Amino acid sequence: MKKLLPVLALLACHAVLAAAPEKSLCGAGETPLFQCTIKGKQVSLCSSGASKDDAGKLQYRFGTAQKIELSYPDTPQPASGKFFRSETAYSGGGEERIHFKNGDYDYFLFERTVRTGFGSGPNNPEFSAGVITRHGKSVTTRLCSKDGAMQPASRTLPEEQFDYLDN
Repeated sequence: MKKLLPVLALLACHAVLAAAPEKSLCGAGETPLFQCTIKGKQVSLCSSGASKDDAGKLQYRFGTAQKIELSYPDTPQPASGKFFRSETAYSGGGEERIHFKNGDYDYFLFERTVRTGFGSGPNNPEFSAGVITRHGKSVTTRLCSKDGAMQPASRTLPEEQFDYLDN
């Protein structure tokens, strides 16, 4: 039994770690379609009532669990007319985005893979995710802290043409 205790303790720790929720501002019954950390704050696009063909009702949230600084729309709403997805291919990679407009600001949640190796060497893909905001001609990109994740369910959002933003 003494030899079995360390194994049981290790399994218990693994079960607790495996059950630990990822950082997200989504509540019970909601699924994050996109989430990441930017300078200690959370970005979450939360979905409720989703199915394999419908993203459900969505709400974007930014801030901390203690204080949501921005939420759009005010209450979760169907994606139609509010949230759109687009994608483009790059040599050795690509980019996927979710776009919404809040007032005079456009928000683009993104996940991209860019080839950094050329010639006869390896591709060396670079992965990044974050939030791009556009206000008039001003474009700002904020990168996630290596934890950005866009979920496959986001593919059920209405599609729009990919917008090549001028940085």
